Amino acid sequence: MGGPDDPGNKPAPVPVARPDERAIPREQPNKLSAALALKIVRLIAADTDNIVIIPYGRRRAQQRNITRRQIELCVQRGTIVERPFVNQHGNWQMNFYRHAAGEEVTCVVAIDWATRVLVINAF
Repeated sequence: MGGPDDPGNKPAPVPVARPDERAIPREQPNKLSAALALKIVRLIAADTDNIVIIPYGRRRAQQRNITRRQIELCVQRGTIVERPFVNQHGNWQMNFYRHAAGEEVTCVVAIDWATRVLVINAF
């Protein structure tokens, strides 16, 4: 009793870290720095269900043999290479770039404010 195989000696499970939604402004700001945009996209994209690839982006990714996982990693871990600007739909848009394991992926993304990251194109 009390040995390493005793179920009473198992450590308590570590809670999963959840992004702090309070770090994202409720209203879409009129100005958005690249640093804040990166932080917001990473908070939203921490849950891959919040990364939505629009049909055009999906089609272009398939043509270029880019997988959903590559897109997810580009959005989650990439760097912003084109500063945020407001697109014709009123969403903040920017380009993310990621180079890993010899693969280079660029994703054009827009923030559907505080809820989703829309992937418009991938190349």
